[in-house]
Amino acid sequence: MSAAAQFKSQDPTARGSSAPVLALAGFAALLASACCVLPLLLALLGISGAWISQMRGLQPYSTGLMALACVSLGLAAWRLFRSAPQAERACNAGDESCRNINATARRWFWLVAMLTLIPMLVPLAAPLFY
Repeated sequence: MSAAAQFKSQDPTARGSSAPVLALAGFAALLASACCVLPLLLALLGISGAWISQMRGLQPYSTGLMALACVSLGLAAWRLFRSAPQAERACNAGDESCRNINATARRWFWLVAMLTLIPMLVPLAAPLFY
């Protein structure tokens, strides 16, 4: 059995899906930004109320949630962008059909990465506006 045929017969989920890890990173980034960025976003959308001040209760957990988001993004990047050894051997011949690129998952990765980066940079940029 050739290397390309062996790679094609493998289960595509054998490498591990990055979707749960990306969802965890996005959820952690959303919770981490709930104290600072989310109230600003809601105010810009015209949603207001006294309940928004209750979001400050999540501020002590912001650092841990951001760390969880970064670790999750790192794991998702490792799953998405690493090359499987058998795929690399099979594709050395230049066969286009053996490429295992999931463009949609990579687009979601970059979107979640940007949404995680924004809450991390807002506290650094906030003093520039005062």
